[in-house]
Amino acid sequence: MSALLRPTFVAALLLFSLQLIGPGEDPKAPAIDSGLATADQLYREGKFAEAEASYEALLKTDAKLVPAETGLVRAMLGFLGAFEAFEVVNAALAAHSNSAALLAAKGDVQFRRGEMSEAEKSYLGAEKIDPKEVRAHLGLAQVYRSFSLYGRAYVHLQIAHQIAPDDFAVEVAWLNVLPQKQRLAAIESYLNNPHPDIGEQTKTLTAYLESLKGTIDSPIHACRLVSNVEQTDTPLEALHGRNESQDRVRVGMNLSTKINNQNVLLQLDTGASGIVLNRRVAEKAGVSRLSAAYARGIGDQGARSGYRGLAEHVQIGDLEFQDCVVLVTDLPSRGPGLIGTDVFGSYLVDIDLPKMRLRLSPLPKRPEDPTAATWLNSEAEDPANAEQPERSTAGPRSTGQSAFPLAPPPSPRLPRDRYIAPEMVNWTQVFRFGNIFLVPTSVNGSKPLLFVLDTGSPNNVLSVRAGQLIGQVRSEDRMQVTGMSGNAKQVYSSDKASLRFGHFEQPNNYAITLDLSAMNRQNGTEVSGFLGFQVLQLLEVKLDYRDGLVDFEYSHKHTK
Repeated sequence: MSALLRPTFVAALLLFSLQLIGPGEDPKAPAIDSGLATADQLYREGKFAEAEASYEALLKTDAKLVPAETGLVRAMLGFLGAFEAFEVVNAALAAHSNSAALLAAKGDVQFRRGEMSEAEKSYLGAEKIDPKEVRAHLGLAQVYRSFSLYGRAYVHLQIAHQIAPDDFAVEVAWLNVLPQKQRLAAIESYLNNPHPDIGEQTKTLTAYLESLKGTIDSPIHACRLVSNVEQTDTPLEALHGRNESQDRVRVGMNLSTKINNQNVLLQLDTGASGIVLNRRVAEKAGVSRLSAAYARGIGDQGARSGYRGLAEHVQIGDLEFQDCVVLVTDLPSRGPGLIGTDVFGSYLVDIDLPKMRLRLSPLPKRPEDPTAATWLNSEAEDPANAEQPERSTAGPRSTGQSAFPLAPPPSPRLPRDRYIAPEMVNWTQVFRFGNIFLVPTSVNGSKPLLFVLDTGSPNNVLSVRAGQLIGQVRSEDRMQVTGMSGNAKQVYSSDKASLRFGHFEQPNNYAITLDLSAMNRQNGTEVSGFLGFQVLQLLEVKLDYRDGLVDFEYSHKHTK
């Protein structure tokens, strides 16, 4: 199980864009102004519990102090979580229904709860009340990124930057659109000043900074297609394991890959990111070291150190690529490595699990493009920037009138919104967070929750919170779950769970249940479970990473 194996830099940054409203708004109360400044500073330093106490003390003095109410909600998001903050922000809005700051804060809470459409409505409502409400634009930027509306997200990010370029949340979100050398200097400046550490933001930025320093003067490794074919149909090999009854069952699938001149059997994993090799395999294949890196996933042992390496040649089926970056680390299992399906993000990915075939073909061509692009995204670059390997100098396409004039993006690449081709209108629209697809999934008739699409997980998994929604959660001391970050310390099981997603439903006798709070903090939204190989093996799964679309087709015939 390796979901969120290596989160993309920008996805993490936009999810960390919580913001305080700033100093107090009531000039008649200097003591309150001073108290707000102190609470705001505690928040900026990442001292969320202390900030929460400070805002609560201010509200005892003035129960209707909107900046303190807003600050309290955001401190709770950093300290306790979105579910505790929901009641607080609703109570505050009952007294201040026309507050753009509080409505934007409610959008933050809803986003963290995994309620994307509701969050969008709150942010849009805040923008309507006050077009200069910075947090509304930052919130819309992160919502639209999850919708694969990258052009629209960029418009709102740029508006936020024009309103408040020195705001720390805007500063973090803006880092991604800077050219690399400017980005490196900006990250160093940010880390050297007081800042909140939301969702391990500091660790993410520090690791990315070290990677930038090691590659800033290096050439771009584009992993370009060099063969004369643009599609392939290649077999998959079954990966077997033991179930709870010790019966031999399929638990995954492997893809035959050639790294340089070395044949490598890599686990094909929709929850992983990029190409990940064990050190011994990388050394045998002659992968050269580029810079330090790390990998993270399910498990309680934290991130694994490693390095970015360069493979001169990668072959998958009939497709051959040159100049590809891979991640090298010590994997917890003895397997040679993983290949995330986001590697094929410029292709239409068709995983026919009943027939054990992988088909890659060009995505539907956008009407404005002369041809469909094909390359290998071997280090899982951010989707907003990796749509084309060529550099673009065009500006963003706005989806409507804006009160703020928009300049061309400082980054030479152009973010664009998703394109839904006519033949894909019935596909499921999913939420994309870096390398992972979050699929709206109903559990026992519940409202839609967000589940990771993860062929690397042998079983379906529920979060503890989702498990509690459907009944009793029981400890499973004899069960072991291993991911990129080692073993999970606590494993549970839940009562019978019936999962409905796309046009498909599968009943289960029980569900493995894990504490996914670390993943939720890292993503900035509530992940309620995994759709694992247990259910996906019955399906032909088609993936469109460019546009955030998935299609599931059920087959009665499948291999055991």
